[in-house]
Amino acid sequence: MEPILIINDLNLLAQLKNKRIILETDNVEMVKPIHDAVEIHNSLFCITLKINQNITSVPFKEEWQSIPLVIYSNGLGMKRDLKGLLPILKELNVKFFLDGAKKENYKAVQTLSSFGIYSGIVINENADWKRLTDLMYYALCEKVPHAPVEPFQFVYEMYNGRTLVDYGRVFFDDPVCFSTEFHREDTEKHRVNWQRFFYEPSPCAACAGWRICLGKFENFVCWAQHIFLKPLSI
Repeated sequence: MEPILIINDLNLLAQLKNKRIILETDNVEMVKPIHDAVEIHNSLFCITLKINQNITSVPFKEEWQSIPLVIYSNGLGMKRDLKGLLPILKELNVKFFLDGAKKENYKAVQTLSSFGIYSGIVINENADWKRLTDLMYYALCEKVPHAPVEPFQFVYEMYNGRTLVDYGRVFFDDPVCFSTEFHREDTEKHRVNWQRFFYEPSPCAACAGWRICLGKFENFVCWAQHIFLKPLSI
């Protein structure tokens, strides 16, 4: 199947037809116009809304109900404000991804999940591995009903111990499934050539968690095997 195109310029739609599109924006007022523009000659996979504000400060709109949204946010905001947003959030097709560099976001993702809202934590070099581990156990072992938490849900569903499971797919960072051919920014630096880990000396080559992390954390202390493999044996 042809990869889904990721673009961040609405004007590029003039060059595209019959494509599946992910369109990135940082403007909440552009959500509905983007949806309408993409659907003229293409199919909208989702809009990724990257905002420099808390979730509770986003002016969610009823007109977004039919629009698949993935929102990358700084944080949650006040929990009491979230409760007031629950009725409309339940009506939207929305996922929230929070920055793993901020310690408070691990609890925020758990809070969103507990309210039945699909969410996830973006793992990066500044991740808090202890809090990440705790969140993983909540995501996969908590018996109280809750919404999926990424990337743990994806790994749990896809891992079989034999094939590579690139959880980057959850965040649209998988060149097999997504193409940035028309993207203004060069994202090649984010792609990992996994074979080089076996041509050159690397601790990743002997790590039991490598099939999942694929060397994403080779340049700093990594808990990949603890984060990803322990819950899979439960």
